[in-house]
Amino acid sequence: MERDDSRLTRREFLGLTGGLVVYLAIPGQLALAAGETEAGRAPEFNAYVRIAPDNRVTVFTGKVEMGQGNQTALGQMVAEELTVPMSSIDMVMGDTDRVPYDGGTWGSMSIRFMGVELRAAAAEAREILTQMAAEKWGVTANEVVVSDGRISLARDASTSVTLGELTQGKQIMRELEREPSLRPVSDYRVVGKSVPRLDGRAIVAGEEQFVGDVRLPGMLYGAVLHPPSFGARLTSTDAGPAERMVGVIAVVREGEFVGVVSERREIAEEARDLIRATWEEVAHPSMATLYEDLRKTATLDDTVSEEGAPAEALESARRDFSATYRTAFVAHAPVEPHVAVADVKQDRETVYSNTQTPFLQRDAVAQALGLDPQQVRMLVPRLGGGFGGKTNADVAIASARLSRAVNRPVMLSQSRTEEMTWNYFKPAALIDIRCAVNGQGQIDAWDCDVYNCGGRGAAPPYQLANHRVRSFGSDSPLRQGAWRGLAGSANTFAIEVHMDDVASQLGEDPVEFRLRHLGNDPRLANTVRAVAEKYGWQPKRAPTGRGVGFACAIDVGSRVAEIVEVEIDRDTGVVRVLRVVVAHESGLVINPDGIESQIEGAIIMGLGPALWEAVRYERGRILTDGYSEYPIPTMRDAPEINIVLVPNVTHPPQGAGEPAIFPIAAAVANAIFDATGKRLRELPLSPDRVLAALRA
Repeated sequence: MERDDSRLTRREFLGLTGGLVVYLAIPGQLALAAGETEAGRAPEFNAYVRIAPDNRVTVFTGKVEMGQGNQTALGQMVAEELTVPMSSIDMVMGDTDRVPYDGGTWGSMSIRFMGVELRAAAAEAREILTQMAAEKWGVTANEVVVSDGRISLARDASTSVTLGELTQGKQIMRELEREPSLRPVSDYRVVGKSVPRLDGRAIVAGEEQFVGDVRLPGMLYGAVLHPPSFGARLTSTDAGPAERMVGVIAVVREGEFVGVVSERREIAEEARDLIRATWEEVAHPSMATLYEDLRKTATLDDTVSEEGAPAEALESARRDFSATYRTAFVAHAPVEPHVAVADVKQDRETVYSNTQTPFLQRDAVAQALGLDPQQVRMLVPRLGGGFGGKTNADVAIASARLSRAVNRPVMLSQSRTEEMTWNYFKPAALIDIRCAVNGQGQIDAWDCDVYNCGGRGAAPPYQLANHRVRSFGSDSPLRQGAWRGLAGSANTFAIEVHMDDVASQLGEDPVEFRLRHLGNDPRLANTVRAVAEKYGWQPKRAPTGRGVGFACAIDVGSRVAEIVEVEIDRDTGVVRVLRVVVAHESGLVINPDGIESQIEGAIIMGLGPALWEAVRYERGRILTDGYSEYPIPTMRDAPEINIVLVPNVTHPPQGAGEPAIFPIAAAVANAIFDATGKRLRELPLSPDRVLAALRA
């Protein structure tokens, strides 16, 4: 059988006898995406590109594909530098035995960091092969051209070989020690085009493999016992009824961990529910006092930005504008729950997991089982959506414990209730803003305190002579962590609603008011003008009764501006978003279709926390433990979305997975104000809150 190099392990890869392999020594800023981050950890295995004798190109990356299309976009960047067709690209992603160390797929880093590395590796491969061809033909490198995956003499195209043929079956390994010369944008033939997704056919045909599709010989199924409330301590168990069930292989207890292994998932879950457990529960704060508690328990984490003398400017200002904004805890609620399949042997463990952070999860599993990380192999076939929520290793560790106990592969998958209850949430936020304007109607002072959610996106994108933004940590009643864009959507909600409020009270058009404060960022100003032109914006002073709102933001190097139209049922308080117009500038665009898909997804996802989504809890128990209690946006809720990609080929590619989610809630809130004259400052903008505002 012909050997499939795309399935090689690290040890096998190093034994290859043919093809060009490019390694990275990673100069300068290229180190970030490879794992040389805060921990100072160097890549363990840093082969990035291999060109095989048959001219197939294998790309190795620790990033994972979770629907955002980076598999295709990263492939485009390599194909462009090597001048090979996309059909010759094979992507190996998220397999810790075969790819370079990587911190994880988050923060819109795949293209703006990993893409830079892969382009560099591909460009270096092209330069190496160009020099080899020049030596072979006795000419200078300037007399050799690379095109369509072939190297030819510039003066005689008949003297030509493919990139793979040039290696002559030899193993050639080179390190990249400098930043190579990249192809000019004017020569691009793949980058900037909406090429078909590499995984498109498999998705449409239902052939794409997720962790839930993994089936290993002798595989069993697990279920885990959870406490009745957060922080409850297990004091005793009686597993007799569970152990006597037909089909139960084992009941496993390791300290506070209790799980069941069975031949079928439903049997494991039924047996788990038969375990008689005694718990010692702890007291929890009430949801009713959430925001009061966040303020009372706050400690300063960081001064996000500070310039001038905001306190003095506020005292001497002619007009002061102060308000407080609140956002709820939000769940990730992916359609695909957390799932892992672990196969633990005596000295080697293989885990299939739908994680955004395969190397970090590998290390966590190794630590939990007392293994060296090199004894654990983590594989990520594909994620069915992560949104920042698939970084913890709880399910992978639990499946590994169960597998070790029975010495057979075990699949552990969370139920919908477990998914909505036992994972972390987007933090709730309390944000105080106080600002003042001078006699010219210009904001002269801005003072903002952010509680609990973090500082991302908290610094306004505007030119403000005197400002201070602080981020405070608070005691959270719920487990909280990363969510698409982290704190950016909450902070943008507060900033952009506040800016809209100031503009309205000053009698100014909300778009022109922003533009007057954007002298420091021509890219964002250009994006604001682009969305206004696309929409056909006419200057106005809100409220107009039309129901049109505006908001903008900066994140991960990208600029985004949005205009929203809403319709409000004044009898029920239901808000329906009819249309969203978006301008998005993210530097050099790799795949327009891919970016537009990310923008559409971010907007629709952002409508959930804007209008409906809020985690409800009491006494340490989650009350919104399913889609019936926690509605998420569906296609029925999707508005018309019009997108303009603002061109900027002179700027490197920037992030596109998160920025569009930042302004959407603020734009909806501002549209509600434009329609009703009522200013809402708490998310979600639920029917009861809208009705209360209308009746106030």
